[in-house]
Amino acid sequence: MEIEQIQEYCQEALKIAELEGTHASLAFLIGEKFGLNYSLLRKARRKLQFLYPNDDMSEDHPLNQGGRTLKMSYALTVQEHYTVPLEQVKHLESLLAGFAEAILNAFSQEDIKNYLESSPGIGTDPKESADSENETEFSVDDLLLEAEEILVLEDIKKLLLKNKGS
Repeated sequence: MEIEQIQEYCQEALKIAELEGTHASLAFLIGEKFGLNYSLLRKARRKLQFLYPNDDMSEDHPLNQGGRTLKMSYALTVQEHYTVPLEQVKHLESLLAGFAEAILNAFSQEDIKNYLESSPGIGTDPKESADSENETEFSVDDLLLEAEEILVLEDIKKLLLKNKGS
């Protein structure tokens, strides 16, 4: 996806807003299109999350015990085998920054805030989430998925809502 595709999504969302209202248009733009790309970014980041040790790793961590040769070998392995996922993360981060800017140019902060606070499903088909709400059982997996959606929504809020004294 490129910036031209993002602009097309924004134009389509504005048409949806005229026909079906702002909430429906933002469900399309943020809930489906932006949310899908954000999910791709999270998946790509998960692939990389254990590549780089934390700053607070213990003295007995293998990279701390292996010396310079092990550290160089590790760095070369990461470069050789993880270049594509690293580039994918960089591309998606840049894409989402441009996407967020386009959304902010197309819709008001108030409309975006109202939509995000209405507990939308991000990256899901609205019909699919309506079907799942009819189920009476709530499993551990459902709970974990719900928690994941909440975290994603909070991250998206950080990207799309500018703090104005709140």
